[in-house]
Amino acid sequence: MLTPTRTLLLATILTLGGTTWAQAQVTVGPRVGLNLANVSYKTDDKDDEPDTKLLISPQAGITLNAAFGNLALQPSLLFSQKGFKVKESDNVGPASYEIESNTRLNYLELPVNLVYTTGGTEGFQVFAGPYIGVGLGGKQKSTYTVSGPGIDESGSETTKIKFAGKEKDNSDDFYINQPDYGFNGGIGYKKGPIQAQLGYSLGLNTLVSKDSDGKRPDDIKVHNRVIQFSLSYFFGS
Repeated sequence: MLTPTRTLLLATILTLGGTTWAQAQVTVGPRVGLNLANVSYKTDDKDDEPDTKLLISPQAGITLNAAFGNLALQPSLLFSQKGFKVKESDNVGPASYEIESNTRLNYLELPVNLVYTTGGTEGFQVFAGPYIGVGLGGKQKSTYTVSGPGIDESGSETTKIKFAGKEKDNSDDFYINQPDYGFNGGIGYKKGPIQAQLGYSLGLNTLVSKDSDGKRPDDIKVHNRVIQFSLSYFFGS
């Protein structure tokens, strides 16, 4: 069975093929960008599925570009924030309520992409590859309002998010399973030392942790889904 680490290693070996690092044109530089993050939330009862929305969040780090003609191997080390938004409203009798929450998940992420550039070192690009991310923490901020005859209430709440495969007993924290791993792919363009890419990240590991008894609900599946836009600048190009 291929683990995420073995998958990354296999992708590297297949990319290098019969070439060596000494034959590659290697450059490195900073990468910054934006994530349009969301989740795929599936349950057996469709009525319990929240209507999640895109959350705008940052990404930043460094990218190495090892070019072999038209092909390049691009591993990156990134701080990447993912998550989702939820906004719900409804009426209960004569009263109405509205709830809005932002869930932000912070990751240290390692994507390894194989990039094909049409013009060799410059031009349009297509890329794909695996990634693995380790959760660093996060927060869920919620606000609510309730209004109706004789009722006018509002408030907010912040819940700390911890990353662990299993929840702890009597904890008020929000637990998220880790690691996050999956695949990403997309298109881009490189001109001189500047590279712009638009990609999509498909998470494969569920975000639902096991409960304190070591059991994971089998009727809920939640996975990260992220549209990514990034700019990189390679020194020494």
